[in-house]
Amino acid sequence: MLINVNSLSAIVELVMKSKGVDRQIVSFVGVVMLAVIMPGFLKLANNVSRLWVGAEGRLASISIDVTRPLGTLPRVWEGLAQGGENLQGFMREAATDAAKLKPKYIRIDHIYDEFGVVSRNGERLEFDFSKLDKTVNQMVEIGAKPFFSLSYMPLAISSGDILSEPRNWNDWSEVVERTINHYSGELGIENVYYEVWNEPDLFGRWKMGGKKDYKNLYYFAARGAEKTSNVKPFKFGGPAITGLYKNWIDNFFPYVLKNRLRMDFFSWHRYDLNSDQYGKDIASVDKWIESQPYFSGVEKIISEMGPKSDAGGENDTMAGAAHLISINREILTGVRYGFNFAVTGRWGILGKPRYQALEFLSRLGPLRMPLTGEGSFVKAIAAKNGNKIQIVVSNYDSKGIHTEVVPISLLGLTNQKFLMTTQLLGQEPRTIRMATSEAIMQVNIPMSSNSVIWIEFVPQE
Repeated sequence: MLINVNSLSAIVELVMKSKGVDRQIVSFVGVVMLAVIMPGFLKLANNVSRLWVGAEGRLASISIDVTRPLGTLPRVWEGLAQGGENLQGFMREAATDAAKLKPKYIRIDHIYDEFGVVSRNGERLEFDFSKLDKTVNQMVEIGAKPFFSLSYMPLAISSGDILSEPRNWNDWSEVVERTINHYSGELGIENVYYEVWNEPDLFGRWKMGGKKDYKNLYYFAARGAEKTSNVKPFKFGGPAITGLYKNWIDNFFPYVLKNRLRMDFFSWHRYDLNSDQYGKDIASVDKWIESQPYFSGVEKIISEMGPKSDAGGENDTMAGAAHLISINREILTGVRYGFNFAVTGRWGILGKPRYQALEFLSRLGPLRMPLTGEGSFVKAIAAKNGNKIQIVVSNYDSKGIHTEVVPISLLGLTNQKFLMTTQLLGQEPRTIRMATSEAIMQVNIPMSSNSVIWIEFVPQE
């Protein structure tokens, strides 16, 4: 492998710039000296890091075989979620920035109480979707589709407030039926998702059993979905609980099976700084889905996720960005979508590090590349876009202390010259020339705690 002095000079400058050292004080002689000692320095740094990490985990040494694409890259991050803040205006405010993330779906709740959809005229229910249509049309304009949380209870049919049961369960069935008929039928939008309620264990204190039983809410919603006609394909499911609670799983799946209810997807929420928890959730759900042929086609969806459920804090920091990459790597092959919360408002990602992390992911090409050698802290996703090899790497540490130098090797090369573009999250991209005389090339990437980097290799003639 050959790396020229200019390549090392650019890397050194990038490292020193991140430490606040002025470029002018780096002399040509200094650069040449660093070019000589850098390989040994990086090896020493990694050895020190290995001693420091100790029993806490393993360091990364990433390898990518460029000759063996694994197939289509699952784009689990292409879902955004908005809560109850500015629902009628958030798409107008966020359209341009949201479009850059290329979302396939945008989830919204409060569709009945915020948009005035349902009213009563005597014994007859009346429906006005015009306000909700404006928001949906703005989604469609940027290439996204709606993911509806069927919430909350319309006052026109409620026995109390928007979190109460309906006076008549058949009215709730009709509301769901008319909603699906409108968006999947009259407007003809394919593959809209309809999710029964939002965080029922919190909003309404619904239970699995007892007087206020979520199973009733789901049962009559499913009956409404069955009555729809002349509609495009759509997805129906739930329960969108605040966490993956054993009592809910152990009671909900058997109930759906016993009553042969429609369930195209099973959804839950997860806010947790521990990125490993997201994978544990998936394993728990898989036990039920894999236990019965009836559930064989059920998708798994995390319909809200983030570092913390409270606004601010890690949600708005570099740690939040590194966390986002780490959890998307964790769920990459386990779920259909993971919806990052939220678009705008106090939880909003616009203008914050998590937004740029999603923008990095949105750049990845369509083919997933095999990647080995991730560590306890460092996670990565590799893709191929034409002849370009692209990698997003995250060094996430909830304690904010772990650093390491990450070796990244490309295997099976047929080209010997490359342009390598690197971009640390929050900084401008840098491009350097690299060359190798072998079928393998390695670069060493210094990563501070909770840093995220975009790397792209473009072959040159």
